[in-house]
Amino acid sequence: VTRGLEIAEAQAKDCTTGDPVDSTNRKLMIDEKTKGIANCVVSVVVKDAEVKVPEEAIELDQTQCRYEPHVILIPEGATVAYLNSDKISHNVHTYAVKNQAFNKIIPAGEKGEQKLAKAEAIQVKCDIHPWMTCYLFVTDHPFSATTDAQGNFSIKGLAPGKYSIEIWHETLGKAKASVTIAEDGSSEAVEVKMAEKKKSSGRRRRR
Repeated sequence: VTRGLEIAEAQAKDCTTGDPVDSTNRKLMIDEKTKGIANCVVSVVVKDAEVKVPEEAIELDQTQCRYEPHVILIPEGATVAYLNSDKISHNVHTYAVKNQAFNKIIPAGEKGEQKLAKAEAIQVKCDIHPWMTCYLFVTDHPFSATTDAQGNFSIKGLAPGKYSIEIWHETLGKAKASVTIAEDGSSEAVEVKMAEKKKSSGRRRRR
């Protein structure tokens, strides 16, 4: 373990600005006070709502040997720009199923771009710095948001009524709920419980 940490520190040395590399495990971040979960994608399902594709590319940065943000929303059909604000090269490697995979070196100070046409959650890794990982969440729901460190989110523009909600998290999987939007645009708090699925042992009983 010690040897592994030494290698990681040596790999990260040239891409920091003197501060230590942020080694926070972002796969499951739960606020101690609110019990809210960070980095969830919350989508309100609105029938026949059209996704608006932004003219400018949506930026995913590589800085201090980490991806920022950890989970980023990409409207279906939009372009993502893979920036590199560090002083060394990074490798952006996407593990897409429905979209074309991207696996290229991004030199320091440069960027790469890619259009993402189909909705899916895409894991991104850096093959040079293996602790670097994030998710591109390509969505076909225009009313979507990611939760902050306290598990909070805000979605504007919804008409009064009752809606279904779809929730995604990289570790906890998917969940569904419902919410009612009042005439003034407010709603009651929605509590959704999520838990890690138990991994199967892979053993089968013989008959």
